[in-house]
Amino acid sequence: MTKRLSYFFLVVFILSFTYLNLRGISHYSDDLVFSVEAHTPDKLQWLINRYNGWSSRTAIEFALLSVINHKMAWAVCNAFFMAIMLCSLSYITAKNKKEIIIGGCIFLLILLITIKKGFIKDGMLWMTGSINYLWPLSLSFAGFSLLKYCCSTRHSTICSLAIPIFFFLSSFSEQLVVINLILLTAIALIFLRNVRRVALLSLAATSLVFAYIILSPGNANRYLLEIPRWYPDFVNFNIIDKVVLGINLSFDQMFSVQPLALIIIYSSLAFLNENKKMKLLALLIFIATICLLLLQLKAFSFVHFNTIYKFNSSNISGFFALSRVAIVLLFATLTTVMIYFSTKERKEAALISIVYISSYAGTVMLGLSPTIYASGQRTLFVSGIMISALATNLAVKSIRKIYTKNYSIINNEIS
Repeated sequence: MTKRLSYFFLVVFILSFTYLNLRGISHYSDDLVFSVEAHTPDKLQWLINRYNGWSSRTAIEFALLSVINHKMAWAVCNAFFMAIMLCSLSYITAKNKKEIIIGGCIFLLILLITIKKGFIKDGMLWMTGSINYLWPLSLSFAGFSLLKYCCSTRHSTICSLAIPIFFFLSSFSEQLVVINLILLTAIALIFLRNVRRVALLSLAATSLVFAYIILSPGNANRYLLEIPRWYPDFVNFNIIDKVVLGINLSFDQMFSVQPLALIIIYSSLAFLNENKKMKLLALLIFIATICLLLLQLKAFSFVHFNTIYKFNSSNISGFFALSRVAIVLLFATLTTVMIYFSTKERKEAALISIVYISSYAGTVMLGLSPTIYASGQRTLFVSGIMISALATNLAVKSIRKIYTKNYSIINNEIS
């Protein structure tokens, strides 16, 4: 499996590097700011001042300062992390050599179809955006793929040490630190022996970064300064309003930003579930998804918004906002149940269900920030990629089921 994965990595790396160079690499927006800051003589002191005054993304911003003025180096690194993300996901979803390529191609197809969307473009192809979103997420994916490797084979000490380091570095993203904490806790509870030991080490490393983020004076300072700049009305929201904000953002992610992944998920669940009630439920949600996608397109013209609807204190408690919350919660609950019952192996079923639930965490938590609408679609990158990964996993399982059925029919005819 390692040899085929290496070839796949090389192909993805070359294609990604070629695409980045053909597309052109240029500085814009935050790139221009960090390009100037990169000339600071004492970068360590700059990072300390940044932590105390503005941001706890220390590891991410160190990487930014290091490559922002070296476009070719960034292209090499970005292609590397694109390949890491695809190969890690392929390994996680695959049960044999053929499925590595199948899973990678399905995931790549989902990305290519949605590449014009802001969450892909700004999260993967923009210099500052890629270092803030793609790179940490790729490290997290790599960590989880190595944890699977720990399950299936005897692993080296180097592998055991690399996994916590990957999670440590990826957790400097506020969205990922929460998701890593949820998933690593689940893995430590579900699995035993070496996997549990490495998961607990990784959980400890992630918790250190979480504490580092929580204790940052810069984050508290930034929170106060960003309110008048980006969202003055934010002071009028209570904690429930902020949660409603985050869940509404999840609605837009589902039906505006990444609808293809939803269609794959529900069509796969309808096929995979043997239980007739679950199969019927999956078909009904699939039809409801199509209807909601069409309604969302109509809403763009009637309510005058594009992709993400921006709420304020006067309408956050209204029917429009609360009905969208109800739809997200209903879909999330029913989908979790269907995912659980579509998988025969109970440990795998529990873990995939938790992965699905945690994919909402990175989006819903944005409701607690006054910059929820400041960065556009790129803030949906982590959750969008996780949903795409889940769609890939279910699509691979569907293909596996079709192949197994056909293989059984052929064997029966021969015998």
